[in-house]
Amino acid sequence: KSGLVGGVGNYLALTGNRLAAEDLIYAGIATHYVKSEKLDDLKSALTESTTSTSDDPNGDCVAGVLMSFHDHNVDTKSSFLSQNRADIDYAFDGKDTMEEIIDALESMGEDSQFGQSTLKTLKQMSPTSLKVTLEGLKRGAKLSSVGDALQMEYRMSQAFMREGSDFYEGIRAALVDKDGKPKWSPSSLEEVTDDIVQSYFEPLGDDELDVNAIGSAKL
Repeated sequence: KSGLVGGVGNYLALTGNRLAAEDLIYAGIATHYVKSEKLDDLKSALTESTTSTSDDPNGDCVAGVLMSFHDHNVDTKSSFLSQNRADIDYAFDGKDTMEEIIDALESMGEDSQFGQSTLKTLKQMSPTSLKVTLEGLKRGAKLSSVGDALQMEYRMSQAFMREGSDFYEGIRAALVDKDGKPKWSPSSLEEVTDDIVQSYFEPLGDDELDVNAIGSAKL
């Protein structure tokens, strides 16, 4: 299995895990991989390319160029996502709450490198951000248009920018004081109530994003 199905999307959104080239292709986020030393040549080839490599005048002239520069040695089977896919799905697929995800990771035991490293990552995150992000993922999966998705995410972004939110504390700990010790409020998942989570999805009144200006493109 590949792509952002199963638990992969939730895992990436909640952990912020960085992906290598093979992960990006495995997940379907990227289609081609070009080594950095070939990027200038790629740009030149794309600029010069005006026709398809086939005889079809309506063909995609870009596809052939990209494939000619693509590194075919990328092994998606050796990617982090592929190697840990079973654990990712076990812990993140179909879970309705962060508590369920934490319980699943803890049930893997202390010998599970994936379980322990992921737990460590999640426990460093803002409890509020984790719960709001998971709720956003669940709601987003039910939306049918780009406009609706952007409206929801805009509401979330504005709520995260409220005075006293964990957003500012995270910046303080990472970029200002650089102590790496954010003081989240609330400080635990248990303290983040449903009402707190819901507040991140409330309409913004006059400050609402104008989705009519975006259109009704389907997701």
